[in-house]
Amino acid sequence: MGRAGYFTINRRIALLGMAALASGCSGEADLSEGESGRIARIMDGDALALDTGLRVRLAEIEAPAPGYNNRPDEPFAIEARDALERAALGRDARLWYGGLSRDGYERAIAHVIARDEVGGDLWLNGFVARQGIGRVRSYPDNSTRARKLLAMEAEARAARRGLWAEPHWRIRTLDDLEAAPNFAIVEGEVTSLGDVPGDAEARLTPQGIRLDIGERLGKPDVQFAVGTRLRIRGRIDTRPVAKGGVPLIRITHWPQVEVV
Repeated sequence: MGRAGYFTINRRIALLGMAALASGCSGEADLSEGESGRIARIMDGDALALDTGLRVRLAEIEAPAPGYNNRPDEPFAIEARDALERAALGRDARLWYGGLSRDGYERAIAHVIARDEVGGDLWLNGFVARQGIGRVRSYPDNSTRARKLLAMEAEARAARRGLWAEPHWRIRTLDDLEAAPNFAIVEGEVTSLGDVPGDAEARLTPQGIRLDIGERLGKPDVQFAVGTRLRIRGRIDTRPVAKGGVPLIRITHWPQVEVV
């Protein structure tokens, strides 16, 4: 199947398969009910606007970005936007909040439940993850459903759906960090464990990951030890290299870390 081949699947069949994503969402205690409206515009694969004028960013998700300020589109950006548009445009929607509700641009940061064409509910954040339209990107103040979304992302990656068919978005190994995306996903084996104040730091050495766990993170929700293979997501900080160090990813909350 080609790059856009998945999205030629009949829309009705795709939405029927996704309806279960939001089943019972309104009864779950992990989210707080927010605003509602009709989805009037899709900006990209993780952003939309309601007919009320409220702009919305899908929480815990990041899709490839369209170009701006003379920057080119990221791979799969246009396909991601088009896929979300086909699934959501014109539908009635309700916002649900699991953390910080506004960003610096006054956009809502929300889980969005849209009414689909057969009368069911479609959890757009889960749809984006499961269809490979975007990757999971959560924050300390917005990570309520990160583990659920990570499982859906893994399903999409195994099936090479959407952006996972693009080499640019591949999972990086420790010898494959050059030209990685700004927000990368890196796999490697833990070679040492330590403690640091504040956040955690994963130092990406050719031999493995040196993981220093910050006291601020609290108890991990996954189990690992020296020798465990981890998948860590975040920005790769290359500044320590200029001082003789190695690249690192700062870990601010545990959903950045998966056991492979």
